[in-house]
Amino acid sequence: MDSSTPASFSPSGSQDGSFLNADPLAGLGSDLDARAPHQHSPGAHDPHDHDGPQVPGGFVRPARAEDLAAIGRVQAATMLASLEAGHTAEHGAPLPEGVRAMIAAPVIAAGWETAVAEPPSPQHHVLVATTAGSEAEERTVVGLLGLAPTRSMDAEGHVDEAGVQAVEVTALGVAPADQRRGHGSRLLAAAVDLARQNGARALVAWAVRGDESVSRLLASVGMAPTGAHRVLGVGEGITEDCWAASL
Repeated sequence: MDSSTPASFSPSGSQDGSFLNADPLAGLGSDLDARAPHQHSPGAHDPHDHDGPQVPGGFVRPARAEDLAAIGRVQAATMLASLEAGHTAEHGAPLPEGVRAMIAAPVIAAGWETAVAEPPSPQHHVLVATTAGSEAEERTVVGLLGLAPTRSMDAEGHVDEAGVQAVEVTALGVAPADQRRGHGSRLLAAAVDLARQNGARALVAWAVRGDESVSRLLASVGMAPTGAHRVLGVGEGITEDCWAASL
C-alpha cells in the first residue's frame, strides 16, 4: 500500500530542522547519483506498487479545493496504516489508541486548504490521483502527493544555502481500496517532472521504517535510502528513513 509519512502533517513542506540534523542527501554517492527515478507512462502500473490484484488506469492532476475532503480521507487512512506498520515492526505492539484517535480526516483536510488554494511558492505542489473515468466528473480522487522545495543541510543541521537544490515529497498516499493500480507510481513520475521543471537536482522522501509497501514503491521508481533517519515522538517512537534520488 502507499502511505503518507507523518512529515506530511505539514503540507507546505519542511522548513528549519526538516531533516533533524541529518543530511538527506548524504547518501547520494556515485552509485546513487547515477540512479535517476524511473519514468512510468500515464496508464502503466508498477508490479511493486501494492499488494493484491493489479488494475491499470488513472490520472494525475493538480489538487483543487473540492478535493479536500477526499484528500483528508485518503491521507488519514494511509497515515494510520503506515504508523501502525512502523510501530508494530519496531516495538511489537499496536499503535496506541490515543494516537489513532488523533488522525482525523476533517482535521487533515483543513490542514491542506492553504497549500491547495494558496501555495507558498510556485515550487510547492499538491497533486491528486484519480480513477480513469471517461468523463472528468466520473473520476474519483484516490491518491495524493505533496511536493515542496528544500536543500541539503550542513553538519550543524542548518539549511545549507549553497547545498544541493532538492524537492521533498511531503505526503504520498493511495486509498487502500484503490491500491495496486499504479497510482503511486504515476504520482511520483509527475513529481519528478515538476521537480525537474523547477530546477531541482534531487528528489527526497521520508518513509516509515517497517512499512515495506512504501519502501518497495520508492525503490521501484529508482530511489534509495540515504542513511539518514529521524525518530518521531509517536507512541513508543517511530523511525523514518530518508530516501533520495538524483534528477
